[in-house]
Amino acid sequence: MRIASIEILEFPLCIKNKILRIKDITKLNIEYIAGKNIVFNHSNLGLNEPHKIIISNNTQKIVLLCYDGDTNLYDEELSRTITIAELTNIIECLLKEN
Repeated sequence: MRIASIEILEFPLCIKNKILRIKDITKLNIEYIAGKNIVFNHSNLGLNEPHKIIISNNTQKIVLLCYDGDTNLYDEELSRTITIAELTNIIECLLKEN
């Protein structure tokens, strides 16, 4: 099966703003990776790759996922939703270890 097209999605500004409101988060490394829509030739199949947010200090990192049109953040395994309060606690731990 061949890929027909890959559409790079624009990273949602509302998610960036939500994350940047967390106190002292700018002291950590933050990388925003835009998601993709992938469509396959001669098929009705497609793939939606989520946006990724990688937050790290010198020793550890956390990868969060979010989908286009969804304001929730998910852990890397998509097993649970990460709230802003949980993310704030994670950020505080990363800052202490930095």
